[in-house]
Amino acid sequence: MNISELRAQLEEDLAWRLDELRRLRNALLGNLEEDSWPASAIRALIVMQYAHLEGFVRNAFSLYVTAINGEVLDASNIHPNLFASAMISEFESLRTGGGEQESEDARLTRRARKQVEFVKKLIAAGKSPLSIDSDVAVSMEMNFGTDVLRRTLYRLGLAEDSINNSHYSSLEFIRNARNDIGHGSRRERISPRMFEAHRVKCEQFMNDIVRLITTAVTEQWYRVQPIGSSGAR
Repeated sequence: MNISELRAQLEEDLAWRLDELRRLRNALLGNLEEDSWPASAIRALIVMQYAHLEGFVRNAFSLYVTAINGEVLDASNIHPNLFASAMISEFESLRTGGGEQESEDARLTRRARKQVEFVKKLIAAGKSPLSIDSDVAVSMEMNFGTDVLRRTLYRLGLAEDSINNSHYSSLEFIRNARNDIGHGSRRERISPRMFEAHRVKCEQFMNDIVRLITTAVTEQWYRVQPIGSSGAR
């Protein structure tokens, strides 16, 4: 996938999502003055906005992973955070296993065996091109917010400050409001001005994600960066 194709896919995905949000906003609010916006309409818009935020971010970062996998890099050439992301399933396998009925002796032996198996897989991974499973590395945990975003950025070797700090509070507002609406604990009317401020920030955030990923691919941030390089993450 070249940079033009990547940018086109990101922009196409963003465009239809923003268009759908605008159409829904127009259908629910029309030409009503802000002071007359129904509480139910604002709640519906927040739920839809959350859905598109999560869906867009997951798809955007998955495209980034696809672009990285297309480079066919081995452990010596790929960013260490991405190497770790390629091993997430192995980490989970190392951490889990056994059961309540497992004896202490069996547990100790199982852990030792898993550790050896992990080392063997790590050695093998270091000798062949790595492939990152985007479904694992870019998991949104069904509850996308700042914590999941920070973890995803870290897993993909992208700096946390590559996202404008002011966007994080808006992501949390949308997530928390959506969760409260889903749980039935937020029935009062959300301030239209507050909703509009966070809506604008979230749309800016999605545009920033497009720029971040296209820049990361163009400048090959996914590769091991020379010490002292300005592109090092």
